[in-house]
Parts: sequence; C-alpha cells; structure tokens
Amino acid sequence: MSVLQVTEDKVYHSVRAKYIPCQNGGLRLVKVQRFSCKKFKEDGFELADNMSLSDKLKLSCAVDEEKEDNSTVVKGDLADIERAIKRAQINAFDYILANPDLDTFATFTYSPDAVVDKADYDECYKKLSVWLSNRVQRRGLKYIIVPEHTKRGDIHFHAICNSSALKLVEATNAKNGKPLKHNGKQLYNLTDWDFGFTSAEIIGSTEGDREAVAKYIFKYMRKQMGQKIGGRYLLTGGDLKKPVFVYGEAPELFFDGSECKYDRHLDLEHCGLSYDEWSFV
Repeated sequence: MSVLQVTEDKVYHSVRAKYIPCQNGGLRLVKVQRFSCKKFKEDGFELADNMSLSDKLKLSCAVDEEKEDNSTVVKGDLADIERAIKRAQINAFDYILANPDLDTFATFTYSPDAVVDKADYDECYKKLSVWLSNRVQRRGLKYIIVPEHTKRGDIHFHAICNSSALKLVEATNAKNGKPLKHNGKQLYNLTDWDFGFTSAEIIGSTEGDREAVAKYIFKYMRKQMGQKIGGRYLLTGGDLKKPVFVYGEAPELFFDGSECKYDRHLDLEHCGLSYDEWSFV
C-alpha cells in the first residue's frame, strides 16, 4: 500500500478512540483520549514535504500517546525504559481484550537433556519458535509470550494462548497421583512439549479474570527493567485481532452510551498541554 502525503491537519488529531473487535463482528469502545493539541497521528500517512511541523516541539515533549499513570515525564534512561515497558503492557492487554479465545496461561521450561545451555536465549528460543510455528500453521495457535530468567539464569517462557490449539492433560502429583491445583483450579500439562516441563491453567471467562492474568504476565516484563531478553519484551504470533483506532477532534462524538469506568485529567505543565482520558473497561 502506498503512503499518502497530506497536510498536517489531516494527519494529526486531538482525539483518538480505541475499539476492540467483538465475537459478533461489531466493535466495542474501550477508551477515548484527548490532548489539547493535535497529538495523535494516523497510520498510513505522512506529511507533504513542504509542510512545516509547527507543533513538533510540543509534541516531542508531550506524554506518551498511551500514558496510563499520573507521573510526569522525566528525561533519562529510566523514563525511556518505563515508557517502553508501558507500551509493551498496553499492546499485550489490547491483544487480550480483542482475542477472548486467549484462555490459557502456560509456562514452558527446558530440561538439561533438551538444550546444551538453559541460559542461552537463542538456543531455547529456536526450540520454541519451531514448536510455535508448527502449531500456528496446523492448529491455529495464537499467543502472547514473555521470556524470563529464573534466579539461576535459566530461560523460560510465560504464555497466554488459546486452548483450542493445545493438547492438554490434567496435571497430577507424581507421588500420589492426585490432581494438581492452584488456588483451587486444575492445572494442566502440554503433552506435546518435548523439551522440558510445562504448566497450564485455564483462565476464567470474566473480564476480571482476564485482567488479572494480564497483570500477572505484566509483572514479568517489569522484573526485566530494560533487559530485553532476546531483544523484545513481548513475543506474539498467530491470527491475533488488533484494536481499531478512530480519530477526530471532539471526544463526545465517540461516546456511545457505554458505561465509563473512570476518567482522568492531567495538566502537563512541563509542555503546556493537557490530557483527558475516558476508559470503558
């Protein structure tokens, strides 16, 4: 698709609404954001060569597009890391909201006889990527994965994926054969993971259950604090649905009668802007 060159007022907007696809084919409003200047840029467009970006300085010092907390922006490596982690978390949560069939939380580990060095990301990921690719192509696997180092330095992977593409069997205690449970919920193993131990748990069907699992996997991102294992905070794959963004200039035009869960207002004194947000999840 060719990139269109248009004027600045057609590229940037002060309001952005986020929708997630529903199973019935419709769209559900989840968030409306507003800046006091035209901050949000539509994808697929670029400015005409002869246009000047009069707001460029303001835009560069404004808060991140998806800022989710009340802290001010502080220059420096730590602030950059925080923003990168926040973006990865938002991307993961968007996928979780837009793909309700992501109903399983699983952990993949490696045994000493499966890899030469369990701390070698490249070696471990090579095994995982082949396994994932096969399941994506043959079973329609969809996944969001966060890699993590154990205290000993070994690599393992935490995943949220769709149970319909997994071969699950109820986990049992090796000593007495009794079912293994976590917080009263049955645990499972993946029968076709041949490189080590696996553990899986079915996520509840409510939004609260899904949000809790999202926050649980987010903590692994934050533990890394800038150490991108394998160069990324997040691995995704399969036919994942994505949020849909619609742009405009008046937030009230997007309100569709959905119940607003919270709203917030920030005065960004460091750059002379203000930010408003309305959340519906």
